Amino acid sequence: MATLFRVIRPEPRLRLGEAEARTLAPLVAQWLERGCDEAGLAHALLPGLPQPMHSPTAILRDRLRRKLPPERPEAPPPTPYTECGRCHDPVPRPGICRACAGLGARTVAVGTGAPATPGGVARARSALRGRHEPLIAAGSG
Repeated sequence: MATLFRVIRPEPRLRLGEAEARTLAPLVAQWLERGCDEAGLAHALLPGLPQPMHSPTAILRDRLRRKLPPERPEAPPPTPYTECGRCHDPVPRPGICRACAGLGARTVAVGTGAPATPGGVARARSALRGRHEPLIAAGSG
């Protein structure tokens, strides 16, 4: 209800009583559950209101139902990574990487890999394993 009252506050023709707002609150909750914020709700409810307005509650109910955004798809669970059993490169499934299995050459995604320091490699492995070690100041390791 509080969100609805904040959204319609700029429009004096949309004055609602508490009982009216209570009937619209479940529709507003659906909007919020689907990721809409107050600005998006205001954009859907306030522009192009009729003149004269006979039933603010009916207009808001209609717009809340008719313009309801689609449900957000659930995010796929993050892919857990593990290390190759031979070279310790990250791989998506337990086992060995394609290069160690003889199925392709090892490719470096960024640069040549030469600038990587042993400390940086250790921190990267630690992060992949879920243990976060403090970063060492630049130039000290």
